[in-house]
Amino acid sequence: MILPRFPHLTLLSRLLLAGFAGLLNYAVFPNVGLWVLVWVCLTPLLVVTYQERSGWRALCLGLLTGVVFFTGTCHWISNVLRAYGGLSELGAGLLFLLLALHLSLFYGIFSWTLACISRRCGLQALWIAPAIWVATEYLRAHVLTGFPWCLLGYGLIDAERLAQVATVTGVYGLSFLAMSMNASLAALLLAPSKRTLFQLGALILALSGLSWTLGLTRPELSEPPRQVRIVQANIDLEQSWAASSKAAVLDELARLSRAGESDQKIDANSWRLILWPETPTPFYFNHDQDFRHKVEQIAFSTGSYLLFGFVDFRSAQGGKERIPYNSVALLSPEAKTVSQYDKIHLVPFGEYVPYASLFFFVEKISTEAGNFSPGERVVVSPVGTSESLGTFICYEAVVPDLVRLFARDGAQVLVNVTNDAWFGESAAPFQHLAMARMRSVENRRYLLRAANNGISAVIDPFGKVVSSIPRNQRAALESVFQFRKELTLYTRWGDWLAWSCLAVSAGSLVWVGAWGRREEI
Repeated sequence: MILPRFPHLTLLSRLLLAGFAGLLNYAVFPNVGLWVLVWVCLTPLLVVTYQERSGWRALCLGLLTGVVFFTGTCHWISNVLRAYGGLSELGAGLLFLLLALHLSLFYGIFSWTLACISRRCGLQALWIAPAIWVATEYLRAHVLTGFPWCLLGYGLIDAERLAQVATVTGVYGLSFLAMSMNASLAALLLAPSKRTLFQLGALILALSGLSWTLGLTRPELSEPPRQVRIVQANIDLEQSWAASSKAAVLDELARLSRAGESDQKIDANSWRLILWPETPTPFYFNHDQDFRHKVEQIAFSTGSYLLFGFVDFRSAQGGKERIPYNSVALLSPEAKTVSQYDKIHLVPFGEYVPYASLFFFVEKISTEAGNFSPGERVVVSPVGTSESLGTFICYEAVVPDLVRLFARDGAQVLVNVTNDAWFGESAAPFQHLAMARMRSVENRRYLLRAANNGISAVIDPFGKVVSSIPRNQRAALESVFQFRKELTLYTRWGDWLAWSCLAVSAGSLVWVGAWGRREEI
């Protein structure tokens, strides 16, 4: 039976509830961090969208929720565009508003789709709502370069046991579970009855049982530990790069890279891994012999593998133009180059300008001339006798289907180098860390994270921060990690759940459309 909408809710009431849903959604993530709200945050949007007869009104309700959410969660983008992108305050605000509207469109598509299906299916549509939500999240992560920032499932990273669902489904499975609870609450509010109350109770019991079971099946980590030294450089973005200041920074990085006061080479069987962050420092490993000699000397004298970021240049095919790449290199304890990885997923407006003819007025955050060029493949780097690591750079930490390729191709530990200083004193570094932690869970790997001004951390394969350095400190973190060889189902199969949800959502819309045409006939 199709239930009536709330006739007593005025349009203003609906708009207020949609905006309130956006506020609750925002409060799930850092710096507010009330993650338990993930179970209820979108319930108001579901209630006001249910059986909405106007498709445009349903779309606008979702848009409003999204605008409130992204304005609160990603307001730092406006500051970055103004401070480092060369835009005026008005220009940065307008461009951010355009971005927020674009991202909010996926909330609108969710609301429009749910309204269409619920007009035909009644309360049963709410059981399809989790699939619709995941489908729209997946589209947001991929359409027009994609921006998978703060997907709903990330709100459950601190629910340590339940978060292990991501080893099978990725973060999208947690989004599915969270929306299932929101949908059950909406069903109870729309049609309070023993049946809907029972359904809600059954879902709570199922989630509790799943969480308890995942806690029991936590595997032991039996591999021998390895040492890592993570250098948090805390380099000011506004620092000048005269030869003297550049040399001073490099000397400081060298000092922080050494274990204790000793410069003595350690035994080859107990090698250490030293990580430097992605920094704004103009280091050119392949084009600066002084820098190259310095890092090779550090690796050799400490008997360590040294991983660091730099800018590489290559000549365009058939031309003289030099194209920059955001790269990382790994040196062996013998000071030999083990590997180089060029960043694949670049930051829009940070490392390149998408649709440059449209956004011709936007300068890039990077100080390098010209757009960065993306790398073409993931790189897994051998270390020790039989171990290997995979390094992804900065924003790539929020791209789950890219990071899993490193583990799938043999990386036994994951490394993330980043420069979160662009975010300023906002919630973004904490949001970024939360999303990086999910990559550990999905692939059941230790994640070693080196960030210019923080948060540098060692994260275990279950998403827990083992040790870290507070933000805005120049320091080094000594810790241990373990290599892991097993592959999770998510590592093997990728975003199978998201694709299934896309199929279910599209199939439901086709069925509703076909049913409507049949009735007209």
